[in-house]
Amino acid sequence: MAITPFRKDKTEEPEEPVSLSGMDRRIEGPRIPLSWVATGAGVLILLLITGYAVYRYGFSRTLTVGAERLTVSKVEYGTFREYIPVTGNVVPRETVYLDAVEGGQVTEINVEEGAMVTEGQPLLKLKNTDLQLQVIETEARVSEQANQLSLYELQLEQARLQHKRDLLSTEWKIGDLGRKLKRNEQLIASGAAKKADVEDMQAELDYQKNLRLAIIDATKSDERLLGGSISRLKNETQQLTKNLIITQSNLENLTVKAPISGQLTTFEAKVGESKSKGQRIGQIDEIDTFKVSAFVDEFYLARVQIGQKASADIDGKTYDFTVTKVYPNVKDRQFEVDLAFDGKTPKTVRRGQTLRLNIEIGAAAKSLMLANGPYIDDTDGRWVFVVSPGNKVALRHPVTIGRRNPDYVEIESGLEKGDRVITSGYDQFLKFDRIDLTGNKS
Repeated sequence: MAITPFRKDKTEEPEEPVSLSGMDRRIEGPRIPLSWVATGAGVLILLLITGYAVYRYGFSRTLTVGAERLTVSKVEYGTFREYIPVTGNVVPRETVYLDAVEGGQVTEINVEEGAMVTEGQPLLKLKNTDLQLQVIETEARVSEQANQLSLYELQLEQARLQHKRDLLSTEWKIGDLGRKLKRNEQLIASGAAKKADVEDMQAELDYQKNLRLAIIDATKSDERLLGGSISRLKNETQQLTKNLIITQSNLENLTVKAPISGQLTTFEAKVGESKSKGQRIGQIDEIDTFKVSAFVDEFYLARVQIGQKASADIDGKTYDFTVTKVYPNVKDRQFEVDLAFDGKTPKTVRRGQTLRLNIEIGAAAKSLMLANGPYIDDTDGRWVFVVSPGNKVALRHPVTIGRRNPDYVEIESGLEKGDRVITSGYDQFLKFDRIDLTGNKS
């Protein structure tokens, strides 16, 4: 019996014929169900997709964001300037405050608030009865001291004249007695003169000599006593005279005068009103000369110094300033600085005008710069998202930043010129390492 040769596959060509005996029978091989094949192929494809996903995304946290929602800035090389932005007010360069040097009652007002005044011009007059009585009393004391001084000087001069007359009389007597005693001593031997008379003359001569010494001592004593009193009275009179000058000056201060020429911007006084000593009455501002008063955060107290430069835009032009004074007192976590215009003051500037200035606190230097933004605070400046050249992916990248100003940060390491960085806020990206960008924002 002829047997049909067995084939492994319908598509294969038959191999060489096999001879079979009558006892042989054909056995069919096992077949794999098509459903099994389809399931295996699906599992294999799923494994391949999962492997690719793990390879590409499994080790990085990825977020997909529309590119139009982000701000992207380019790293540039340029001149970096470190400065502080501050807001200042235009104020007069010099302001003089008017205080009542002596208290009193307002009796006369010569000007009105807002008027232009000149140096030395009387503004108002005060009345102080106690001060006027004090001047009169001091004048009386000075006059009394002067009279007493004149009396002592007269007494001293009279004592000098009297002692001089007494001394002249005594010396004349001493000379006359000396001559008579010499003649009588020569006549004793002849008996023309008595010894007793000679002895009386000698006693009288000794008395006159002692009297002369007493007159000399009295003269010195009067000079010492009266001279000391006169010297003391002179000192007291000089001191009283000085006090009188000061008191009279205080009396003159009851007329308040303008210490400088300018505008009387504030003036608080009414006729009949009482002003106490040292009370503020008003102020005078210089006109056409201004400065800027600004407040700076206390963080920069050690970095702001006199002589530093600043700039501000006024009417479309940039004007330069110089820090002229730094006030050390800190109030509400701020300290005050004064800035003067370099050169002429713009004509459009007015008292009280607000200006925005940038105070330079560091030297300008060439460096890599990146636009400042909220991302700095979000990451503490330790890393950024750098956009790939194809604008489809942004990867986390470590950086080191240096100085900052409100517009730029200085890049010390981690980035190169031309790198494009996301500079908007990172508050939603902090947990991700990769951002897939949609929309292809260039």
